[in-house]
Amino acid sequence: MLRNQLNREYDSWFASTAYSLARMGHFEMDRIDAKKTRVEADGSKFKKQNVAQQTKQQQLQPAITGLIPYGKLVKARNMEDLRIEFLFRGVPEEEIPKKISDQKAKLKQLEFNRLLSFGMEGKAASEQAKKYFMKLSTAPFKLNAD
Repeated sequence: MLRNQLNREYDSWFASTAYSLARMGHFEMDRIDAKKTRVEADGSKFKKQNVAQQTKQQQLQPAITGLIPYGKLVKARNMEDLRIEFLFRGVPEEEIPKKISDQKAKLKQLEFNRLLSFGMEGKAASEQAKKYFMKLSTAPFKLNAD
């Protein structure tokens, strides 16, 4: 084969094979060089953040916003506070519901009406009134389990 080769085909094939197997010509080095070139070219640009890295809007605590979640209203701690809130909102003493769930429903309706009167859209007012209410009275509303 060495004697019958034309234009030194065997020698060139052997040289290219030997070069690709050597450390200098190995494909790993080509990949590393390509990566270094790409990093140098694109390194000054910022990569777009993925979903987990993107900033999320923080929820402010009730102490800051003045909004109290209905889930924090517990019968043992807030019955008197709810009564004070209802009286402040203009509900007569005899119309205040006895059950805590009925009181929450009544308070949700009152809060929805308050939000509508301040000019909030119906759907946004409904969504906020479902979860939170604004404390209007001076009732303390203990939210922690003390």
